[in-house]
Amino acid sequence: MKTSRQVYDSEAADVAEAARGMLDRAADVAPERVAAERRAFNMLCAAYFSDPQQALAPGTEARGSGPLGFGGPDAEQLLTPVFLAAASAVGAYLGDKAVGASRDLIRRMFARPTADGSTEEGARDAGSAGEPTEAVRLDPEQWREVRRIVLRTLVRHGGMPQDRAELMAAAVVGDGLAGEPPQ
Repeated sequence: MKTSRQVYDSEAADVAEAARGMLDRAADVAPERVAAERRAFNMLCAAYFSDPQQALAPGTEARGSGPLGFGGPDAEQLLTPVFLAAASAVGAYLGDKAVGASRDLIRRMFARPTADGSTEEGARDAGSAGEPTEAVRLDPEQWREVRRIVLRTLVRHGGMPQDRAELMAAAVVGDGLAGEPPQ
């Protein structure tokens, strides 16, 4: 199957890559769930980009019966469409703030750190030709707002309880990047 960068226009591809990075980071707190979603990532992206509202809509019957939900009433909605919505919202926030970065900023923000990399290095990524790109530089308040956006999206669209969403947002954005001590 083609990668998201080959399937979508460049803006959607950047959102998809950011969501993939979020999903990768979420593996620290939900490894089995993330492993299952990685296999269906491109399909979930296609469903989301064809109709975001429908992709995020809860089912009309038991929880999880919607187009991107799974399982019975106690099952949670898939993370991928929720992370796609969060990446889109972060992009809109940063665009409104005019941080002066390229449109692939959100993709680079959520790149996984390398095995020998630090948290700051985790916010860097190699360009498409392999050249290093600039570090993502946001002030602590901007990082806190990015985390709040991810948290709100997890609660609103993912149906997560507040405490679980806090844990997931900390894994995805990182407490250190938000200027807050790890929990």
